[in-house]
Amino acid sequence: MYVHWDQAYETGQPLMDAEHRLLVLLFRRLDVGIKTHESDATLKHMILEVRKYVDFHFVSEENLMRETDYPGIEAHMAFHTELLLELNARAARLTTHREYPDDLLEFLSRWLVEHIANQDQDVARHVRDAVNRPVAENAYGDYLLSLAPDAVEY
Repeated sequence: MYVHWDQAYETGQPLMDAEHRLLVLLFRRLDVGIKTHESDATLKHMILEVRKYVDFHFVSEENLMRETDYPGIEAHMAFHTELLLELNARAARLTTHREYPDDLLEFLSRWLVEHIANQDQDVARHVRDAVNRPVAENAYGDYLLSLAPDAVEY
């Protein structure tokens, strides 16, 4: 796999970080499916899961940006649209065997790291300093604490 979770990817925004970790998990799962030669049908459903989760994650980030009046929301949303279009095109080429699975994994890994390192760090900095606070800002941290109060701190 081309990407593994690294502390350097942390934005300090708990919900964004959790969603990014799940993206890495889904990419790793797809990587294992490819390397263990899962059926085309299974890989197709794994890719669909990735695509749907990426779409969910982008909507979640866009909601956070709206809630906190992020000034760069339009550009960030355009970036999301561009990434989704590229992901859809690559997934279509993969399912018709016109692209190698490793090419898709390399693309996913590269854009995830670039997305977190550039655009999402800017959003997280804005959220930390925003006058308008995110809806249910502490709900995610509170939820994690309720699951394992001694193991997780936010």
